[in-house]
Amino acid sequence: MRSNWEQIIPDRWSSVNFRRLRRPSGLRFLLPGLFALFCALNAHAAPASPAKKPVHKAKAVPKAQSPKAVGAAGLIAVAQHELDQGNPSAAAEYAAAATTQAPILADYAQNIRAQAEYGLKNYDEVNKSATKIFDHTPVSPFVGSVAALAVRADLDGDNPKQALELVRKYFEKIPQPQADLLLARCFEATGDLAQAAEYYQRVYYDYPTAKEATDAANALVTVQQKLGDAYPPPMPSAMLGRAEKLIDAKNPAAARVELAAAIPKLGGVQRDLARVRLGEVDYQAGHTEAAFQYLTALKVDESEADAERLAYLIRCIRKMDRHGDVKPMLNHLEQQHATSPWRLDALIFVADQARVDNDPSTYLPLYNACATTFSSDPRSGWCHWRVTFESYRKDGKDAYDLLRDQLDKYPDSPDANNALYFLGRLEERKEDFASARACYDELVELFPNTYFAVISRERLKDPKVSAATASAAMLEFLHSVNWPPRNEFPSFLPAEEAEKRLNRAQLLQLTGLNEFAEGELKFGARNDEDQDNVYAYELAKMAVARNAPDQAVRYIKAYAPDYLYMPLDQAPLLFWQLAFPIPFRASIEQQSREQGLDPFLVAALIRQESEFNPKVISRANAYGLMQLLPSTGKQLARHFGTRRFSSSELLIADRNIQLGALYFRDLLNSYNGQTELTLASYNAGPGRANLWRNWGPYREPAEFIETVPFHETRGYIQIVLRNADVYRRLYAGTVPDVPVYHPKPAPKGKHKKRPSAHARA
Repeated sequence: MRSNWEQIIPDRWSSVNFRRLRRPSGLRFLLPGLFALFCALNAHAAPASPAKKPVHKAKAVPKAQSPKAVGAAGLIAVAQHELDQGNPSAAAEYAAAATTQAPILADYAQNIRAQAEYGLKNYDEVNKSATKIFDHTPVSPFVGSVAALAVRADLDGDNPKQALELVRKYFEKIPQPQADLLLARCFEATGDLAQAAEYYQRVYYDYPTAKEATDAANALVTVQQKLGDAYPPPMPSAMLGRAEKLIDAKNPAAARVELAAAIPKLGGVQRDLARVRLGEVDYQAGHTEAAFQYLTALKVDESEADAERLAYLIRCIRKMDRHGDVKPMLNHLEQQHATSPWRLDALIFVADQARVDNDPSTYLPLYNACATTFSSDPRSGWCHWRVTFESYRKDGKDAYDLLRDQLDKYPDSPDANNALYFLGRLEERKEDFASARACYDELVELFPNTYFAVISRERLKDPKVSAATASAAMLEFLHSVNWPPRNEFPSFLPAEEAEKRLNRAQLLQLTGLNEFAEGELKFGARNDEDQDNVYAYELAKMAVARNAPDQAVRYIKAYAPDYLYMPLDQAPLLFWQLAFPIPFRASIEQQSREQGLDPFLVAALIRQESEFNPKVISRANAYGLMQLLPSTGKQLARHFGTRRFSSSELLIADRNIQLGALYFRDLLNSYNGQTELTLASYNAGPGRANLWRNWGPYREPAEFIETVPFHETRGYIQIVLRNADVYRRLYAGTVPDVPVYHPKPAPKGKHKKRPSAHARA
């Protein structure tokens, strides 16, 4: 295992930090060394001799790079530095040399050269470099960006027809909104002003927060003046869409300006929608009273605009604590807009809010209406689950049928594994241990790394359950459920195309170009199908090599999104250790011993709070690994005799763990050692946790967790407890409690990607 790690990830001392290229002090050390290495290696290199073309076989690890290859690739680092320093001539020369000496990375060299030649206004040379990148094998990550550069070069070189041809050819490869903006510029340069207006409008209305939107707005002024009455007016949906995107971007003030300008140009339903959304931006900006007054006085036709108006009036009323006024609004929605999505939105919003108030007389009828009226909408699965779980908790006569209906009607719901667990528990209470066994077995197989799988494995240890044979009738039902399709998980062995990318990335990394190396793998992850695991795994290893375990976790979550659906024997042990790392282990174990805590529970909490990034500060001003508020840290520091406390201490890993462990211990004591309540308090605060504790009685901790009305906190408790289970299996023993991994063959061809599934990361 270790030898493989070292082959892929060089020791930190052997990898050049690319950021040092931007600092003169580091540069004085780096550039002469790279250049001298390159020259020496070429001087002593043996003459090339004819050889048979090697046969490429998929390997778990890319082969070690030769010193000559590393030295040659170093020219790319030098070329990039010269470009960054504003020396395009030198950058172009180094890039040209790198193309010859490091052909495996020729596209990287040509990308630098293209930028340098553009800076020198050698536009024909830009196109030559771009062509080499377009023709490169494997497909280069720079195809889109260099195509955009080549289009700009053609435009600047007064060759608009060639620019138009080029942007059309590579339109899908050029990032948006650059592609639309360049196409608009090409149409304008070739005299097709109507088409230019259309694409400038796309940029302006579809990407309001992008810098290109400003360029498009300025261009539209000129184009409109030239076209006069022939100028194509923007579509109403585009004007409304721009305002909506600004709202989504948390910029209600700009959205208000857009809506106010659009209203005189709109008519009918679109005009009514814009008028309604003027009130919505007040609500989004926190001006609830103003929004309420405006939306109350607003008169619109009985349409979706009116349904949207009522839905936001309900939000205003709830926020203003005028709960008694909600029912007439809901009745109006039911009478006039019974099947509107805005009614569904309002039903779920009010029901969820009523759950926060522990008001079942309000939320149960609303969830019921949601599940009944909107059964084809995926959101109705949540409504049905809340009705189902309430019946289960209260020992309702329909609990059994509702649990089976939840699985049968909503098998792809995030709450499917919850329903499967509680169905098993209900069977246990009926002393039907054979049916319970079937439920737990199915849950562990389908959802192996969820909280409910953890507690199902515990239920399977119960003598009565373990002695039972899974019920054939229950298995028949469970096998009839239309579970979301999950194809065989991808291999961790690279196919030929992926192996080429791994070799390129390794060479870039050894040269100190870490950003380029990781970019190569990210490009492969997005484009090479059925290699999700390979790229996620290698990206994670690269992140750890530069001492960024938090980034390793994020890479696995991003590029292998279904990893939690893999049983532990479906991936190498190192993959799981990267996904569930335990940096600062000595400090975690020491502070856990001093506070009488399970170190793996502490590690599990840190993974969820900060992903082991000691320097992170949240939007709520929580600091460091265990996300402590400065006020909490100051109070805790007194326990250790600290009189003068600085918030910056919380960004020191050991200090944060020391104070965080003490804080968790204090909470745990206040809840008599009940871990689930302690985690609820850690996430949502003691006041709320104390309130939820009194909503019982609860027969088991899982019932308490499922009753928590905050989605975030409910998920948080489950994730931390799941994490702790994985950490124990990986690290508690001298030998990990993980089944042996048997590698699968690398794929020979392209396969469709698996549909994403519901999993909590």
